[in-house]
Amino acid sequence: MIDENAFGILIANHAVEDEEYALSREEFVARCESFRRTMRAHVRERRLGASVRALDLGHAFYLEVADGDHADGPLAWAKAARALLAEAGYETVGIVSHGSRWVDEEEAFPGTEHLGEVSLVTLSNPSEPFRRALAAETATHGEGEDAWGAGLYLDTEAAEALGLTPKNAPTVLDAGGASFFRAGR
Repeated sequence: MIDENAFGILIANHAVEDEEYALSREEFVARCESFRRTMRAHVRERRLGASVRALDLGHAFYLEVADGDHADGPLAWAKAARALLAEAGYETVGIVSHGSRWVDEEEAFPGTEHLGEVSLVTLSNPSEPFRRALAAETATHGEGEDAWGAGLYLDTEAAEALGLTPKNAPTVLDAGGASFFRAGR
């Protein structure tokens, strides 16, 4: 395995629990399938870069690309994905993160292992961008002022790695040992 820097992009259906309780079973299943189709089409049609690793997490998609291997800017890619989902009526969260990850050069993902009667699926080796994205997505939920809400959030380390500097001093939001700021609604 090797250690390298990478960008992570998490695009989540922010209202999935509300939809689950408000819709009939058939409507909810159709809504989930539509989210997946829209994201899969975006992944297929808008190239993020070389050797991108992607996970379908049910309520969200997570993609990771090595720093320097991205063909499209991670922030632009996330904005485009959120725009497509907004057109389809989804309220989303987008997280662009950055950090160190460990990559097995031999395989895309380690795969499934059977531990007695348990099927264990390994989705990732240790990944700082993935951990940061999950922490930020969690911070978008909740009640009151503590919840960030739907929107596009940029990890301050990702902004630095992309050479981006906000025009104004943004409000810094902390989650899971990382700092983010809102980069779009």
